[in-house]
Amino acid sequence: MVQNNSLTIQALSIIGGILTAIFLLGFMFVSSMIDTELSAMITGVILIVATLLINRSSTASFLDAMNITLYVAGVFLLGYGLFQNLVLLFIILMIISVLTFLFSKGFILPFLSVILFAFAFLGEIAQLTFSWELLEIGMILILAAFLLTNIYETKVSPVFKNHLVKYRPFHAGLFVSCVASLVIISIRSWIIDIGFFWVSSVAIWIGILITVRKIMEVMEIKPIVKQTGVYALCLIICLPTLFAPYLSGSLLLILICFHYGYRTECAFALLLFIYAISKYYYDLNLNLLLKSITLFFTGIALLAAWYYFTQKRTKHEKI
Repeated sequence: MVQNNSLTIQALSIIGGILTAIFLLGFMFVSSMIDTELSAMITGVILIVATLLINRSSTASFLDAMNITLYVAGVFLLGYGLFQNLVLLFIILMIISVLTFLFSKGFILPFLSVILFAFAFLGEIAQLTFSWELLEIGMILILAAFLLTNIYETKVSPVFKNHLVKYRPFHAGLFVSCVASLVIISIRSWIIDIGFFWVSSVAIWIGILITVRKIMEVMEIKPIVKQTGVYALCLIICLPTLFAPYLSGSLLLILICFHYGYRTECAFALLLFIYAISKYYYDLNLNLLLKSITLFFTGIALLAAWYYFTQKRTKHEKI
């Protein structure tokens, strides 16, 4: 209950801070406090530095909303000031995100810095290559980072000086970056565009099979025949998503969060899956009957997987 209340307060702080930042930015531009790109850049740097100084001096909860307001406004103003040179802008934002993560305290600012780094990283790829294919590979790398962070959690967490203080916002920020990346991927109509983009789906399928293998190890599914059947069922479920990586990506997030016990993230992953199913249904270049048949058999496969793992888990718990 205490953790749920803490998450609620942090979520409200983030929403309130962003809304206040929008109001602050609007006031600055309307009142002509920011009239040039240079003034915007200088003000942005001052706000970011002020945020870090306040955060270093105190981590009181009532300061979270103010820190978010100043940090978001500072990043936006810095972006406005360097908008003419996007390559330099994204490099500076990545540097700022790393410094913020290293020198800030608490949960909010490290969390935001991870998200800022992910989007700056994707922005840099897009600006340097002008290639959607490479941008998509960058998004897949973020998903791979989240998967590997969970698989090698015992090795990753000691990297942070304080596991509870630094690892938790790092993990949460990486998860939000994954969700945002999948939503961005879903913007395009992947069902119709059958060019290079199936590669990302195959990469996600590999992640799903790795996660399923971890789950089978915990549930002590050792017979080769049963393991082969589980892998085959996973492939049957994944095949319809060949040109919809956002759907298989949402399944991957659900499996990761379920296996490693992240309940809040699992709930958000389920919401993403519902969105992905809806998007996939309307993107299908098929008539209504074929759409219904496709979803029907996919549903049967998912129910079969749920029944199998539920029965196995029940037997495992009895033992």
